[in-house]
Amino acid sequence: MLKLRIVTALLLIPLVICGVFYLSQPYFAGITVLFMLLAAWEWSRLVGWIDLKKRLLYVASQCVILLFLVKISIHPWMVEFGLIFWLLLAVYLLWASIQPVLPTISIYTRAVLGYLILTLCWVSWQVLYVMPFYFLWMLLVVWLVDTAAYLGGRLWGRHLLAPTLSPKKTWEGLIIGLLVTFFTATLMSYYFIGRRLFLWQVVVLILFTSFAALVGDLFESQLKRLEGLKNSGRLLPGHGGILDRIDSLLAAAPVFVGSLWLLSLIPRGL
Repeated sequence: MLKLRIVTALLLIPLVICGVFYLSQPYFAGITVLFMLLAAWEWSRLVGWIDLKKRLLYVASQCVILLFLVKISIHPWMVEFGLIFWLLLAVYLLWASIQPVLPTISIYTRAVLGYLILTLCWVSWQVLYVMPFYFLWMLLVVWLVDTAAYLGGRLWGRHLLAPTLSPKKTWEGLIIGLLVTFFTATLMSYYFIGRRLFLWQVVVLILFTSFAALVGDLFESQLKRLEGLKNSGRLLPGHGGILDRIDSLLAAAPVFVGSLWLLSLIPRGL
């Protein structure tokens, strides 16, 4: 399983780099729309729908939302809303993690949350497209915290982090993931974004993005447990479905962009 994860990641990373640096904005927007539609297909299963018509309708409605956004300018309130949304969802997950049984979420609430989560992530990608080195550094932070926490948890994990939401995540894995990410991403920030940031700004971005990645991961885990699923799909060998690969990124990207906005590192008017 680990070998498949590594091979899949090594194949995907060059594609992401080429997309960020060499695709024109219209092509980048179009390809990321298609990517999100695949994610929407998997999300419809997490909603609880098995019927083909309902799942196709969900994907079609997500397509309408994204194509509408392609035609208009991205407004600052979208960035602000993304940050607030994930903050509120983090508070919910903190509450859910201390409950004795897994909290339920209605089908329609899950559907609406899917629209919001996929759309906000897509919007954040479009903002980051014009800042490719920030984009790649953000991806580095997410992949580091995911991988280091996964390996740390497997090797040394003893104390469960949120057993109600995810039965495998441990405090040891989280701590190791944060330490490895903080050290490595801080060093790599000088390569990706040079000396344009103060150290405290780098620390804020790493911490906010890392914790957001955890929130996205835990929320998808909750939805999969509600439906009795191990993976969201089977598209990516070693990773399961697309959502299994980008669950952390769904939260991390909007929070990263929102953090850049809070730190005045991107124009308030976009």
